[in-house]
Amino acid sequence: MSKLVAVLLILVGTILGVLTSYFNNNSINRDMSSHTAAYISSVDPDNNFGITLPLRVDITLKENSTYGVYALLPKSRVGYASSGWYELDSDGIFFTMREHRRLNIEPLRNGVIEQLFVRPGAFDGHMKLVKLDEHSAALVGSKVALHMNY
Repeated sequence: MSKLVAVLLILVGTILGVLTSYFNNNSINRDMSSHTAAYISSVDPDNNFGITLPLRVDITLKENSTYGVYALLPKSRVGYASSGWYELDSDGIFFTMREHRRLNIEPLRNGVIEQLFVRPGAFDGHMKLVKLDEHSAALVGSKVALHMNY
């Protein structure tokens, strides 16, 4: 009798676990945030232009291979929210944008740098993931390196 009860409990637990994972496919896997500064300069040696801007990026990687990004330049008050799919491979993470929308806040400045920051596809492409310690990592792309805490 006790063997039958044990088998039934294991079976019910397995079924509940499968149903829970099936209906909750948006479970958050990792939520990472970075409060850093972006240095932007001209590649033309005759032009001595350069600016440092504070930057905030929040990334949520979900178990169903989707992601969400919230990025903001706090001083300029421009930013965007983006979502799409990501794929892990041996070299890092490949991000593919699905939806991109500019944040609906009144910007203080609307210059060239702000326009480049909020353009669609600003968070697309391949980034290497480097684990630094137990709760931090670096996402390194071709034009950006983000120190992320999670």
